[in-house]
Amino acid sequence: MQHILVPTDGSEGSLKAAKLAGELARATDAKVTVLLVHDEKSIIADAWNAVPPAARNNVDLGPAGAARAALEDNALATQLHETRVAIGDVAKGIALEQLWGHAATEICSFAAANNADLIVMGSHGRSALTRALLGSVSHAVVNSAGCAVTIAR
Repeated sequence: MQHILVPTDGSEGSLKAAKLAGELARATDAKVTVLLVHDEKSIIADAWNAVPPAARNNVDLGPAGAARAALEDNALATQLHETRVAIGDVAKGIALEQLWGHAATEICSFAAANNADLIVMGSHGRSALTRALLGSVSHAVVNSAGCAVTIAR
């Protein structure tokens, strides 16, 4: 194993997966990439929620590029940083990546394009009914990835 991909959303499950990925990387001397996929729909919602309710009548959310940059900066300081800490020290280092799009699609595409040997990701532990109705990123990745996938609970 030479390359482990760790998709993250900053959740408890993602951090458990990151810890496991770190252990595997140290045991196999693999490099690790942490990937956070942003949903395009979150730009407006996150930008709007960042504005105090009393100021919303006079707010200019600015171009989508500025909102995108702000979300990426925030993710670098929070979710990506926390995931890096959970992985721990890895001899070949930890790369941090952010993409925009559909999470499962971007994770599988990134894994293929970057020769990941293993994807280690968290599970939200959804019930079968919820998964059937709403779908699940981890379920979609397991069914679509071209490499091995480990789901940490």
